[in-house]
Amino acid sequence: MNDPIRRTAAGAPPVPLLVESLRAWRIAGEVRAEADGAVLVTAGGRRLRIEPPPPGLPFRWMVVGGARRRGATSLSSLLRVLRAALDPDYQGSRLRIAQPLLPPGGEGDAAR
Repeated sequence: MNDPIRRTAAGAPPVPLLVESLRAWRIAGEVRAEADGAVLVTAGGRRLRIEPPPPGLPFRWMVVGGARRRGATSLSSLLRVLRAALDPDYQGSRLRIAQPLLPPGGEGDAAR
């Protein structure tokens, strides 16, 4: 596969994005691609390995740190898992998707 975008989508996460993410989070660390296709992230005394999931699992990547393994289904979930593992002060925010609340007699009443 010669297309680097397709290769990244199907395999290892993009190393430059992970490097810039550490910088944005103000976490000193190192990111490097391993010969077996995994990515190693070292920061704050922690060592995390991002690798492809075993067959049959609904994840794009597995983040392995010590005895703990966490699945990531997307690039955004991978970044969330990494930051939570590397930054003990990080408090993730939850995204809520809901229908907007409209006052009675508002635009929403016309559609009913």
